[in-house]
Amino acid sequence: MSDVLLFERAGSSFPETLARRGHHVVYRANSLNHCPGCGRSQWYVGRMTAECGFCGVAVPLAEARVSRSNGLARLNEAGRANKRRFARMQGNGRELQLLINGSPTSFALQNISAGGLMGNLAAELSPGTEVFVRFEDGSAVPAVVKWSDGELVGLAFSPSAPSGAS
Repeated sequence: MSDVLLFERAGSSFPETLARRGHHVVYRANSLNHCPGCGRSQWYVGRMTAECGFCGVAVPLAEARVSRSNGLARLNEAGRANKRRFARMQGNGRELQLLINGSPTSFALQNISAGGLMGNLAAELSPGTEVFVRFEDGSAVPAVVKWSDGELVGLAFSPSAPSGAS
């Protein structure tokens, strides 16, 4: 699996790491930069690289650094989306109710599939908690909390009704 790189502005430690890495051609902000390919100094500057306006040689910005943690999290998220068994449909602002121990709680639907749903919930739920999802027509479907991240909750529909159904 390949790494996804995310570049951010470097802190004050950049000169220290430069000495350890050796010589690298980089674009330095607020300096006269000559292209290593053609010697001219017209640049198109982006977030991570600068490109020569004449010959197209691209060099990294001196102020950029690599942060692998955010890029890998995005890669894992994208990979997980491709491995889903059921297609997701957007919630389009639907408000449902969760019956937690028989008590109705407001639930803002983000997406739904044949296997479960995801949404925002003000209450804190731990994985494994059995609940009912009450839809707009009044039908209640049993579900189990699979994961929780702050107010965001992922539920999987379960074939058996949880205890304490109402």
